[in-house]
Amino acid sequence: MAKLVVISEGSKGKTVEVSTETVTVGRSEDNGCQIPEASVSSRHCELTAKGEDILIKDLGSTNGTFLDDKPVTEATMKKGQLLRLGSVELRFEGDDGKQVGKVATKTITPPRGGVKLDGMEKGSKAPSDKTFAKKTNKANKMFMTVGGIILLAVILLVIYALTAVKGNG
Repeated sequence: MAKLVVISEGSKGKTVEVSTETVTVGRSEDNGCQIPEASVSSRHCELTAKGEDILIKDLGSTNGTFLDDKPVTEATMKKGQLLRLGSVELRFEGDDGKQVGKVATKTITPPRGGVKLDGMEKGSKAPSDKTFAKKTNKANKMFMTVGGIILLAVILLVIYALTAVKGNG
């Protein structure tokens, strides 16, 4: 079976098995594969085996998805290439660290609560890189505040215009 092997310190050797079914990868437990690392977004990317390659699709992650250190939104990964999700690096390999020519097509049904990286216990944390930021609602709150102020100003202008027209009539 084709797999991605984590090569980052702190999680080195942990694996993500890839089948022809699309699997979501991210920090939250509702993903097909959970990577509990602060630089990985809640729903970071999707992986799908396509023949001997893996199709990668970024899901609007905060810290980006990189293939061989180049940012990607969608890409095809070949054996031996490096995938980076936030600060977690993975290499596309086959069984026992050997690169293989075929990607298995067996469907793996994850247990309830998602699948964690092989050997990583629930609640454990990989070391985080402080240069990566967690997603916050700060931008959303700012947008809503500014939008509310603009809406209030428009309402007041309409009321003023209506009273001015009534006063002249």
